[in-house]
Amino acid sequence: MESDGMKPRISVSMEEHFALENALIDYLVAVDGLDDLDQMMDCFTEDAVLDLTGLNLGHYDGADAIRGFFAGVFETMELHMHTMSNFRVTEYSDNDARVYAYVNGMGRSRAGVDVQIYVYYDLRMRRTANGWKISHFYEAPKLLMSETVERAFAD
Repeated sequence: MESDGMKPRISVSMEEHFALENALIDYLVAVDGLDDLDQMMDCFTEDAVLDLTGLNLGHYDGADAIRGFFAGVFETMELHMHTMSNFRVTEYSDNDARVYAYVNGMGRSRAGVDVQIYVYYDLRMRRTANGWKISHFYEAPKLLMSETVERAFAD
């Protein structure tokens, strides 16, 4: 899944582009809220994969594993703020898409560790009865990572 390069933009309707972008924004709002696991999990398909190996934060298969990871994040982090740019649709069919975006994430752990990351997301999305959902999530540094990410999640 790793793809550090921006792929060519695929021609999709404005409506589909916005629907895919809004699905990613829904995820960013949920992760920044740090309090609603149901809202977070609504962003993913039941069989989704969360691949954070690019951040040394593990690989999680399926809704239960992903929910467990985010429960830990919500418990560990006090504040979160993510901003997104350079959103692109890189693959598209009627029911599947791949999107790429830069994300700047900031936060503070409950232990007082400040975190700032500059990453890219490479996501596979699937159309469901309830709109576009993330079926495969890959995140890795766009710029060098600081040690604060691992410190924030240390025991």
